[in-house]
Amino acid sequence: MEWTIGTIVIVVALASTPLGEIVNDDLTGPLDRWPFEPDRLVARMIELEGDRQLLQIRVELGMLQMELTGRPDGGDDRLASVEKIVLKEPGFKIDSTLAADLRSEAVQVHQRYVALLALECFDLVVEDTSRNLRMFDLCRDRAEDADDRTVLEQFRPQVLATRARAAALIAIRDRQTGVARNIIDAAVNDIRMSLPDGAPEPPEIPMLEGMRDVLQPQLPISQRHDLEQRLLGALASENYELAAILRDELRQL
Repeated sequence: MEWTIGTIVIVVALASTPLGEIVNDDLTGPLDRWPFEPDRLVARMIELEGDRQLLQIRVELGMLQMELTGRPDGGDDRLASVEKIVLKEPGFKIDSTLAADLRSEAVQVHQRYVALLALECFDLVVEDTSRNLRMFDLCRDRAEDADDRTVLEQFRPQVLATRARAAALIAIRDRQTGVARNIIDAAVNDIRMSLPDGAPEPPEIPMLEGMRDVLQPQLPISQRHDLEQRLLGALASENYELAAILRDELRQL
């Protein structure tokens, strides 16, 4: 049986499974122990045998479970397949059916990296956003239909910004604020380069610039210059004790 709600098609398979077997698979207990929270995204990692990890997301009607690598639902990885074909056939073109399959897979990956971002798994967010950007590039450069080449470009700024944010947070965690600023600057430039001529700047640019500004040294230029001049004077007069104090103050500020 099939129902359509908005753009979602729900298919219900009427199985002949005995009632006793269905009860054994009841999820009421696990769902009660992990309540849904409407005000925030609730996700977690679970550990299986063999060091295998899965991502779970609590939704209002139950939970979603995703693989951490490849296609989130565990199905055939369409992007990996296309990338292998392109290596063998440089002139390969993507037809509309394949383009739709790739977009569907990208939606799954998007849902995964949003949950991973909430869990602060920034390295995995970088992997997934990079994956979707590769798919965007393939469709833009190889799709036969004009709409398939352009439909995803509206999402490129968001994916670039998310990847930059995750990569910058990795750098900040490693106390490399200069690297973080460079990552953000590169992403802002990439977003601007991807925009059509005359297009307004998307909100991702001020968001990234705000993040970068927070990482900038907060000491006013005039104050820094004054400290530097005092440091030079202390060194010139061989007042090394004062020079050490001024040097430490500059570093701290």
